[in-house]
Amino acid sequence: MMFCFTRRYIGYRSRPFRDGHNRPLIHLTVMGLLLMMLAVIPSLATAADVQPGSEKDTRQGQPAISDKCKELTSRIDIDLKEVVKAGCQPSQAQIAKMMDNPVGSLVFIANQFYWTQLKGPHTDGSLDAYAYKLVPTFPIPIGESWNLINRPVLSVVSAPFKKEVGNLIGLGPSEIRQQPGLFSTIRDPFGRTTGFGDFSYVGLLSPKKPDKMGTGIFVWGLGPTFIFPTASEDLLGQGKYQAGPSGVVAYVGKKWALGLFPQHWWSFAGDSARDHTNLTNIQYFIYYNVTDTAKVGMGPNVTIDWTASGNNAVTFPVGLGVNWMTKMGKLPVRFGVEGYYSVIHPVDSMGSRFSLKFTITPVIPTFLLF
Repeated sequence: MMFCFTRRYIGYRSRPFRDGHNRPLIHLTVMGLLLMMLAVIPSLATAADVQPGSEKDTRQGQPAISDKCKELTSRIDIDLKEVVKAGCQPSQAQIAKMMDNPVGSLVFIANQFYWTQLKGPHTDGSLDAYAYKLVPTFPIPIGESWNLINRPVLSVVSAPFKKEVGNLIGLGPSEIRQQPGLFSTIRDPFGRTTGFGDFSYVGLLSPKKPDKMGTGIFVWGLGPTFIFPTASEDLLGQGKYQAGPSGVVAYVGKKWALGLFPQHWWSFAGDSARDHTNLTNIQYFIYYNVTDTAKVGMGPNVTIDWTASGNNAVTFPVGLGVNWMTKMGKLPVRFGVEGYYSVIHPVDSMGSRFSLKFTITPVIPTFLLF
């Protein structure tokens, strides 16, 4: 999903240029969310610094760590509110392990940085694309037994093409020949365009209490997913309102974490000059814990563009990386570096080959919020 514009736009299937790409409300909203998150993290870190059962909590007349606390802080199938109510402090290892649960009772504020190497039949060598994604993930309780896991995605994309390439969408050859500026863009389309990408959201309804499976837990969730055409430049988005189903299944054990997170979108409205979308994204993850707070493995995204021809439809990356948790003050933060190579990729159109992902993810236990 990250750089799907490469297959859709480099064929020079284009739309008429429109001057009305003024989306100040969307951009102000995005910036407001960013500022709000930056403002809330320090205060939450301070709140986490003094918790019941911690060394700085003078209200407790009991030892900081008891046998009961050891048992509670070793569990990954527990709501951290129960740990705190028992006068215990959730351990860093416990929070690190609960992060592997994609529908757990934690708030993640993932900052994801991507570099992707693009290749195609119309390029001499390779091109570099970059992206930043802000992915806050937070649960909202629904009754006593369910959580709604919310996952909006705000993105900034830097594409290796001139923004005028987006002005070509929808124009036929005769129209292009009548506009010398557009014709010159076809002859030399490469440059750099940076701006906001499309906004997406997924909401997953999941049981609060996971099912035990051996020494680990099994979790699942189902819900809708949406994409909104908020890109600041035509080149950086798909120009369509899209919706479809999503779900997640995962096993989280003491050593292994395995799971699938599929999403599918069909377009149902938007710019009539843009192509209809029919796209599947499947994130699969395989991780092995080498210590209580560090793991190795991969979590790439497989994409299937059902509107593309057979040998251009699938991008299937594999890779390896390391993720580790530390603390900034008392706030747990996970860092990660992963590299991928697309063993299956488009043959006759632009697509990704190598990619790197860097992540910085502050983790906020929900007992600080609810």
